[in-house]
Amino acid sequence: MIWLLGGYMWLYVHRPFEVWPALGDMQIERIYMIAMLIVWLVSPKCWNANPIHYFTALFSATLFVSWLASPYMDKKICAGTVEDFFKVIVFYLLVLTSVRDERSLWWMIVMFVGSVGLYMAHSFLEFLNGRYEYRMGIVRMNGIDSSFGDPNAFASTLLYTVPLALTLWMAKPPKLLKTLLVLHLAGVCMCISLTGSRTGFIGLCLCGSLTLLVSVRRKLLVVVLGGIGGAAAFAVATVALPESLQNRYLTIVDSSYGPKNANQSANSRLDGLLDGIRAWQNSLLIGNGPRSFDYATGRMMGSHNLYGQTLCEMGLLGALYLIGYTVCFALSCRTIRAYYRTHPDEPRDFLFYLSRNLGILLVLLLVLGWSGHTLYRYNWRWFAAFLAVAVCCVRRREREDRAGGAKRMLPYFVRRTGTTQQLVLDQ
Repeated sequence: MIWLLGGYMWLYVHRPFEVWPALGDMQIERIYMIAMLIVWLVSPKCWNANPIHYFTALFSATLFVSWLASPYMDKKICAGTVEDFFKVIVFYLLVLTSVRDERSLWWMIVMFVGSVGLYMAHSFLEFLNGRYEYRMGIVRMNGIDSSFGDPNAFASTLLYTVPLALTLWMAKPPKLLKTLLVLHLAGVCMCISLTGSRTGFIGLCLCGSLTLLVSVRRKLLVVVLGGIGGAAAFAVATVALPESLQNRYLTIVDSSYGPKNANQSANSRLDGLLDGIRAWQNSLLIGNGPRSFDYATGRMMGSHNLYGQTLCEMGLLGALYLIGYTVCFALSCRTIRAYYRTHPDEPRDFLFYLSRNLGILLVLLLVLGWSGHTLYRYNWRWFAAFLAVAVCCVRRREREDRAGGAKRMLPYFVRRTGTTQQLVLDQ
């Protein structure tokens, strides 16, 4: 079942049925999901409980009711958003009932990073062959699909794999996987630079800074060195990239380097929040319906602001979901970290690094939300599912410890030679 879930992640991320229309006519995503559900029915099941599921259920119900009550429910983009969201919810439930242990979770992370890696490689190949988007006065790399192919959305897709790739690296994987992870991270940095996405570029710098901050004990030194390193990376990027992209990123610090519409684009993020708040007055509790921002505000370009989008489209219940999700996510990460603090002899392994880097991902989702209408992105649900499984794995360890330290299953990524294996066996 784990391999089927991994296959669906690739299908959902890469979206070959949007690249080759003939596959879309065959409805391969729907057929694959039906086949996966049939296998799931006869497979062993579990349940990875977590308070975050209640807020996900609240949001799902709110989205459905809001859509039914929306004056824009017949719009294609609104109905399509609801359909795609519940596809993600079905996958979310399959993960929670099928991923039973640390080894399976490790494979899920590997297959997710690998799926995005293949998507990135295909998009880069198409870019080299002349497929790109000309916008804001520059050539911008984009994704090969239509759903998440926009340069900003594409950059976010790549960025969200960085903390997970670093998790796999810190867990001491085999040499082949290490090599692939290095290539993946280098590809992410290069492709985000080629998208011309200022949000993606800032997110990449923020991700690196947060990773250093949580990894090193001397926080002040990290802040100083991180600032110097970030400035150096910015300088290298602006020299190594074509002049048009150099000017694009220089507008982060000086708007005079770019065209007038680049500065207007940056200012539109605040406008998205304010317009969303004004449209929210039409329906305080459940909002105007999913993807209704364009029609409710008259701004036919999306909100480009997560918080304005949430209030406009999902109302107070949507805001409650966002707050509850953030709190539950943070508490779950804290639960895993607390286990390692109370067990100082426990080696810092995959689950430890996963919880820490999922926390970084939460910060990235919230910060990048300022410049993107990302409320319905699959990442929110998928990362919550990964974290819920990780919490259950840690709780299982605690039960084993109380029961007298029963022998645990060795994680797949533990090397079969050397002191690492001996350390795990001696627990």
